[in-house]
Amino acid sequence: MNQTLLVIPAIKKNAVIPDQLIKKLDGITLIQRAINTAKKITNNILIITDSQELSLIAKRNNIKYFFDSDLQLNSNNIVKVVNNIVKENDFKDIILYRANTPLINSEVLIKAYKEFLVDDKVILTSVKSLDKQLLKYKQNSLEKVNKKYFKELKAFYIYKKDIKEKLFKPFIIDEEKSIEIETYQDWWICEKILQRKRIVFNVIGNTKIGMGHIYHSLALAHEITDHEVIFVCNEKYKIAVDKIASMDYKVLPSSNVTKTIIDLKPDLVINDILNTDIKYIETLKQNNIKVVNFEDLGDGTKEADLVFNELYDVPQLNGNNFLWGYEYLALRDEFENAIPHKFENNVESILITFGGTDQNNITLVTLKTIMNIIEKRNIKVYIVCGGGYLYKKELERYLKKSGYKNIELSYAVEVISQIMEKTQIAFSSNGRTVYELAHMNIPSIVISHHKREATHSFATLEKGFINLGVYNKNNIENLIINNFRKLLDNDYRELLFMNIKKYDFKENKKKVVKKIMELL
Repeated sequence: MNQTLLVIPAIKKNAVIPDQLIKKLDGITLIQRAINTAKKITNNILIITDSQELSLIAKRNNIKYFFDSDLQLNSNNIVKVVNNIVKENDFKDIILYRANTPLINSEVLIKAYKEFLVDDKVILTSVKSLDKQLLKYKQNSLEKVNKKYFKELKAFYIYKKDIKEKLFKPFIIDEEKSIEIETYQDWWICEKILQRKRIVFNVIGNTKIGMGHIYHSLALAHEITDHEVIFVCNEKYKIAVDKIASMDYKVLPSSNVTKTIIDLKPDLVINDILNTDIKYIETLKQNNIKVVNFEDLGDGTKEADLVFNELYDVPQLNGNNFLWGYEYLALRDEFENAIPHKFENNVESILITFGGTDQNNITLVTLKTIMNIIEKRNIKVYIVCGGGYLYKKELERYLKKSGYKNIELSYAVEVISQIMEKTQIAFSSNGRTVYELAHMNIPSIVISHHKREATHSFATLEKGFINLGVYNKNNIENLIINNFRKLLDNDYRELLFMNIKKYDFKENKKKVVKKIMELL
């Protein structure tokens, strides 16, 4: 860009806010922000001003300036006036960059300049798109106007100094960056955006793993309103990508998650991917990124800034960066307005849910074991299976053969809270669902799929749960039937209900987010 001059008009009398060019926006004056941006592009900078104070700022930045206290600049004459001032210079191209659009950074200007070089017979003009549905009245009816409209954004012109004819070509600025300071409200919005940090969620989810990590991360993301949130997923988790994209978050599928995250230059990465690898976490830390992990017992915990292991009430590892136990369990958003149960003497409906793939088919084992009882009592049964449930055909064949009509089967339900609102007893695996059941005041029978799940120690009698431990096909049926009969006894179930109703997780999410934000 040796033959390009970047001109910054700094006309004090044109300010819409008193002294706006020397007023600090997020700690840096508007004029200094413009100078800093310009210096990242070129050393050929000229400030045109009507202010001695702004001339001094240019001088202290070792930047050339043109001072004229009577200088008059407006949108109609700016190109002509600037050209008259720089006509003796050897520069061929002019980037006329205004300071009152502080979100336009050097990357935008460089991209725009490259586009200008493709067609340098025009004045490349910054604009923003007006995404409005316009209508016109014609022959007593309204018709849609299918035209694209732009509004000039007074951020920059890029043109050849010797241009003869003023032909303008639009360069569209992203909506988020297209804020021109014309009011105090614009100033406030710009400051809020400049103060934002970039937070990246690295999450997993598919039919086999389940969607718990996705829903958990989305619940946290919804609480983060002052910062930019981006999701990154391994491209093999297409279902996760699609779900997050449907929530209007920016989501990047990647074959190299670590590289994608580093290229984003985030301030903070939140990993909801189970056990982390130490090399991955070290790479993030070497790039000055704060790291928060959830449900992690891997080697990466040694380097993470914060690790929430909310499913483990008893610490499994040593370290000052760990936060253990149900006090940090963040409920999914759907439970915000769900109505927890009051005790009822009659059991009218139950829930069976073992999520994910249910590799032991505990769903069908449970249903078969209790079928005689539920038929005699005409109890409604809600069965919720994960999207990756391995025994779908077998379960559906049994339901058809049994002939019992008071059963409702669902797969990959996104709003299980509405089912929990209807059920007085549940059968569940020993994951996050246990806490959702506790929040809804539902005494439950819990069976762990494997030893790791059994280390989740929240589900106890003292908290309102009958925990049958790790699934064992040799004795599971007796355990299920005997404990189900116990729960059908009103006195015993009321005792568990009184234990469980003490737990309320509604405020946990805010507490967790507050802990995370303290790292920024």
